[in-house]
Formats: sequence, structure tokens, C-alpha cells
Amino acid sequence: MLEIVRNGDIVDDIVFDTYFEDSKIYSLTDSVCTVIVQSFIHEQVLREYLTYLSSILSEVLNVPITCQIALKSDVEKVFSGEQPVKEFSPTGIYINPDYTFDNFVVGQSNAEPHAAALAVSCNPGRFYNPLFIYGATGLGKTHLLQSIANYISNKNPEFSVLLMTASDFVDGVVKYQSNLDYYKKALSKADVFLIDDVQFLVDKKKSEEIFFYVFNELVDRKKQIVLTSDCDAREIKGLEDRLVSRFSGGLTVSISAPEFETAVRIIKSKIEREAIGLDIDDKVIDLIAANYSSDIRQLEGTLNRLIFNLVDSDDNETIDLNFALSVLKEKNHNYKELTVKAIKDAIREKYGLSRGQLEGKSRMNKIVQARHIAMYLCRKHLDLTFDAIGEAFGKRDHSTVMSACDRIERLIKTDKAYKIAVNQVEDLFINN
Repeated sequence: MLEIVRNGDIVDDIVFDTYFEDSKIYSLTDSVCTVIVQSFIHEQVLREYLTYLSSILSEVLNVPITCQIALKSDVEKVFSGEQPVKEFSPTGIYINPDYTFDNFVVGQSNAEPHAAALAVSCNPGRFYNPLFIYGATGLGKTHLLQSIANYISNKNPEFSVLLMTASDFVDGVVKYQSNLDYYKKALSKADVFLIDDVQFLVDKKKSEEIFFYVFNELVDRKKQIVLTSDCDAREIKGLEDRLVSRFSGGLTVSISAPEFETAVRIIKSKIEREAIGLDIDDKVIDLIAANYSSDIRQLEGTLNRLIFNLVDSDDNETIDLNFALSVLKEKNHNYKELTVKAIKDAIREKYGLSRGQLEGKSRMNKIVQARHIAMYLCRKHLDLTFDAIGEAFGKRDHSTVMSACDRIERLIKTDKAYKIAVNQVEDLFINN
């Protein structure tokens, strides 16, 4: 097999002599060949030729063979009876097949990020690396990341596509702090690295250091990186200069709230996509698009609310303008009227606190928890800047607010009781 590799057109002599010559076939079953290599660098290089090696073996043996690479040191540990250290296997976020480029509604507000995302999906790692997409919450950044993941996974099933949030990345650094080399190595194997909400790396020095290493490894190997954030990399206060420089070194594009026409198309797309068998007046669609277009989740959530209320009403066939107005007025769910004060009042009611306690310096656990939840809800529902939220809560620094929001977001993911408590607070200012 080695002679065929040397004599082929794919591998030149210097690559063969450096990386292939010392590699050995360790085992060969009916369908899988394991090749052992000397070092991590050898492993990374040969992984680029897996398809080529598999095709050679299949041709020589006249049966379909899949080639895999293993480190010699790991194989020797198994042979000697000593178990190798278990490697971290990054799984990231679930890639939802429902989020694709086909159902991403394109308008003036998002045409540029959509085009850039599709471009990197067609040619991963070749240009626009990294691609940095920024914009407010709920405008489609995550949809684009999911679309990239789905497109590449379907077009290149052999690619390793890793999609995760920055908070997940930080959690990994904490969890594997005693074995960070394995964590870095596992992440560096990705062919496509997609990171959502990269601003949550701020003030986490060890995580920034690990991320810088992984970023450079992937870029050097021409692997595609796509990042999203709530603001331009140069505006992420507290982010290390070297990361700002790396993030700004590719293509940066912004996504904004959909204009009226695009909002209408988004609503109609949802109705068509989910096969909602109801008669919905065009005036209702216009009403939702005109009043809730600052956040796509608001558009879809408002439509869901109308459908839910229709099911509970005597008329289960038509959503007309009068019905929509009565439901939206009854539920008082006009996001334009939602304020920091409304969120503070809900928190104070839930936790029995005074205004001074909520905005003051107390470090009592109950008060700190209530304060952090209030900051998180202001960020989630009002999309205020961290500076603005800090000003509203006793002139606190933006980094304090960012840390609080990050903490609450992680607790909601991992603690069911905590998630229920936060939802109960939301009900106080959303549904009443």
C-alpha cells in the first residue's frame, strides 16, 4: 500500500517521507483498517488523507475498507494492559434539521449574513475565515449557524461539524481543567467550528487562552470557523485584544431586525411550514409584523399565542383583526410597553424585596439571585446593552451584568427547578 501512496499523484515525496513512511497498519478487519502514527501532528496530517487511504485499500483488497488513524502511544497502552486516558469528545449543541437555508427568510436586514453563511458552507475554510456575524438577540444568528451545520453535514458527511455556545465552551474548560490538552486536541479535530454568543468568553482568562489556541490551530489547518455575537468584536468590552484581532481578521457582517415586508414573509413562512390549518386574516399578519418585528421570536410567539387562544374560544376557524386585538390587549403582551420597571416589579413581587434591596449592595444569596434574574430578563426581553442594565441596577459595571446573565443562562440549562422559577417571574410581567 505504501508504494502505491508514494507513486500516486496525491502525496509528494516530502509529505510521504515525513508523515507516511513511519506509519504502520496495526489491524485490518473485513471493513476497517487501523493505521498507527507517531505523534499528534502525524495524526492531524494523515486525517486529511483518510478518504484517499480508504480508496487505496479498497482497490487493493477489492472490498470496501474504511481507514482510521490511532496514536502509537495509545495503542501501546492498550497492548500493555494500561488503559489510555479517556479523551473528551465534544458534542456541542444538537443540530436541528428544521433550521436550513431553505426556510431562512431573506430580506434587506439579513441578506449579507445569509450570503456569507451560504458561501462558507459551499467552500468551508477557503475564504471568509473566520466569519463573524453579530446582531441583537432573536434575529436569526443561531438559525444561520444551524443552517451552516446542516448544509455541510449533508454535503460532506465525512466532515466533523462542531456547534456549541461560548458558555458550553467555558463549561468544558472548567470540567476538563485537569486534562486541558485533551480538550484542546479534541476541539482542534473539528473541520467546522461554529460558536454562538462568543461574547460570553469575556473575563474568563483560561477559556480565552484555550480558545485562542484552538482558533489558531483550526485557521492554520484551513478549517472553517463561524462566530456569532450580540455586537461587533471590537465592541465586546473586556475581550482580549489578540482575540479581537483574530475575530476581525476574516469577514464581519451584521444582522438587524426585519423590515415590515420581511416580517410578513417570516410569519407566512411559519404558517406554511407548520401547516397551520386556520384562516388567518392578512390584516392580522400585518398587525403582528408592524408591532413585533424587533425580534423574530416575538413574531412567532405572538402568532402562537393567537392560535392557542383561538383553540380555547368558541370560534375555532378564523383569526380576524378584532379577535387578534382583543387577545393581545387582554394579555398585555405589547413588547413596546415592557420596561425595566415592569421586570423589577415582577422580581420584587416574587421575592418580596424593596427597591433598595434589589438595586443596592447587599450580598445576601436570595437578593443576589433575584438581582441576577432581573438583569437576565432585561437582557432577554428588552435587549438592552450590558451598560444600560448596569446603570438601571445601581450603576453596576457592564462586566458584572454580563457575568450575571451568563450565570443565569447556564443555571436555566442545568437546573430544572431554577428554570421553573424564572418562568414564574416571566409570567408576572408577560401574562398578567
